[in-house]
Amino acid sequence: MPSARSLLPGFALALLLTACGSSGTTSTSSTSTKDALYFPSSNLPVAYVGEVYTASLQVAGGVGPYSLRLASGKLPDGLTLSNTALSGKASAAGLFTFTVEASDASLSTKAQTVSLTVASLPPLSLTFTLPTSEIRGETRLPLVVTAPRGMRAFRLQWALPAGLTVTKIAPVDTRAVAYWKLTNSTLTLDMGFRGGVSTGDRLALVTVKPSGPVTLQTPVMSYSALGADGAVLQAQALPTPPAQPPATGTPATDTPANGLPSAAPVTAPGSAVPTQPATTPPVAPLTPQPVPTQPGTQRPGQPSLALAPAPLDRGAP
Repeated sequence: MPSARSLLPGFALALLLTACGSSGTTSTSSTSTKDALYFPSSNLPVAYVGEVYTASLQVAGGVGPYSLRLASGKLPDGLTLSNTALSGKASAAGLFTFTVEASDASLSTKAQTVSLTVASLPPLSLTFTLPTSEIRGETRLPLVVTAPRGMRAFRLQWALPAGLTVTKIAPVDTRAVAYWKLTNSTLTLDMGFRGGVSTGDRLALVTVKPSGPVTLQTPVMSYSALGADGAVLQAQALPTPPAQPPATGTPATDTPANGLPSAAPVTAPGSAVPTQPATTPPVAPLTPQPVPTQPGTQRPGQPSLALAPAPLDRGAP
């Protein structure tokens, strides 16, 4: 018969195992619960007519995976719902309201009404996202496109403000190709894309470096965006500088075709030559002269009237 001392270790081990098993059973006896199936948000980003659109309808709670179906209403023409993704190209503008129903792996379901706005495309534009405060060192400026309309390439020229230079340009899409140069403080950037770009995409990060603290204003730039066929989709010219007002104090004169001004020259005060008044010499009264009654005679006190003798005609016989 075994002694009590020899049974003690086995008995203690049995008690220890019983205690552990009891503790484990207690810790797992409660049933865990999950949140009911729900939609965290019913907001969808705006879609644009003719632009590629992709949005995800978020579902949470329940037991994944999830699936969605159109329960009622109508999707915009050109868009389709697959699993939880809404994608395609909308063909008409408007406000569309429809109801989707989500289901999970435990066959729970949840319905949600969704509204989607499809808007007409705004004009294609290329803009820089500028910092709101002054910059003191190298800063990266994102170049963003709006409504690209199938843009596949563009050329941009930016007249840099005084004291600012460009040190680096990096395409966001590694498949894009970019060439740039600086000429007389003007940046010229050419970019091409292998695939399409969407509205709101960042196309490139342009690193600028100021010579001192500067607050960047709206860039003065021009650009021309091209489609896959090389046709110009949108072009923006450099803004026309305001007309300079004429200098004050200078009289306007008309210049004829010969290039000489038609206005009379201005004489400085004190340099004019005084003009003598025009005088008319007095006219002496005419004195009637007496006519002699006979040739060779005269009246006393009157001047003689000399008569030239008639020339002799030497040819008479």
